Amino acid sequence: MDITKEAVTPSYKYLKSAIWLYFILWIFEGALRKWILPGLATPLLVVRDPVAIYIIIQAFYSNVKFLNPYVVLSTVFTLLGLAITLTFGHANLFVSLYGARIMLLHFPLIFIIGSVFSKEDVLKTGYFFLAVNILMAVVVYFQFISPQTAYINVGLGGEGSSGFSGALGYSRPSGTFSFITGLACFYISTAVYIFYFWLSKEKCSKLLLIASTLALIFVMPLTISRGAVMGVLVVGFFAIMGSSTSINRVVKVLSIIGVFAGIVIILNSTTSIFSLGTEVFLTRVDNANQGGTIKESIFLRMYDSFKDPIVDLFDKPLFLGNLGMGTNAGAQMLNGNRHFIISEGEIGRLAGEQGLIFGGLLIGLRLFLSIDLFVASIKVLKENNNILPIIFCGTVLLSITQGQWAQPSILGSAIIVSGLLLATINTDKEKN
Repeated sequence: MDITKEAVTPSYKYLKSAIWLYFILWIFEGALRKWILPGLATPLLVVRDPVAIYIIIQAFYSNVKFLNPYVVLSTVFTLLGLAITLTFGHANLFVSLYGARIMLLHFPLIFIIGSVFSKEDVLKTGYFFLAVNILMAVVVYFQFISPQTAYINVGLGGEGSSGFSGALGYSRPSGTFSFITGLACFYISTAVYIFYFWLSKEKCSKLLLIASTLALIFVMPLTISRGAVMGVLVVGFFAIMGSSTSINRVVKVLSIIGVFAGIVIILNSTTSIFSLGTEVFLTRVDNANQGGTIKESIFLRMYDSFKDPIVDLFDKPLFLGNLGMGTNAGAQMLNGNRHFIISEGEIGRLAGEQGLIFGGLLIGLRLFLSIDLFVASIKVLKENNNILPIIFCGTVLLSITQGQWAQPSILGSAIIVSGLLLATINTDKEKN
């Protein structure tokens, strides 16, 4: 068995390097498009696509077994949708290919990462998240305190502003991402590792962990993002769920949450920028609620965003040739306007692009994948007492079922965290 590993491992060297490049480009794609190469902002929108193609080719060359029913069925459904779009739909080749690349190029990477990444690779990714999180907090801090005309807040292509509407004259920062959505995904993923390293016995620099934890707590209100804050809280909930198998671990996670709450109280009473950020964030929540409660603003919004498109799906024609039209880039190529033509929500996009049959099948496929990963995570928790998979579920389940994959940053996040979750599950299986 050791001989087999020695023969296989070298072939993964370039594959793992390409996956790391994909990961790094996900975090810094916005920096390239805003600050470093603004003149290439449009082509850099698909900067990870060539890397994804290379990863798939290298995976075939390295005999990585990633062609499972999920990959095969998603490929078949997408190719048939592509054929219908080019034959009976809008017939724009570039828009169609842009839409098709989501499932053809990026979706398979979940299973490639899950197959080739070892536990050590997953932990190294965590260390990287913790380190970048500290630097990201500095960027977000300056974006928050600076006017939207400042260079650090410049928009894509070096024009306009990258900040989204917030409250009290402050805008939601984007960090090194193109938009706030990517930054929110980054913080939710970082929270997975912060909770895990505090709760587990894995080796991690305490200085790095403390600094990254403080950075995450400090920056949360400065994001002015309900999605980021709620996502971190959901990850915390899954950490509590994963700790329920051990009384000692339950006490530990509750103590950690108590310490986090104490830090928030101290920062809010002693740090003017934190208290200002909190005021801006709460004002944005109140404005978004329009007088309602947080439950109405966030939880009911999540429920409705899942329920309404499913109900609407059954009113769609059996087949639709709108592949790619539901993306902002596709909309711009078709009519020159970067607005959602079909639906801002992911389920609505799939239904509006491919109709009842193929749209419904893709929705079902992603739903079954999320259930499959959740069940496997519970199994790993029971058999090996490994809480990392269940904590990962705090971001993965929503990323797969409702993540807006039409947006490149959200797509990249969903692929990476899902692949890391699968890798964690697979490495645990190897122990048995």
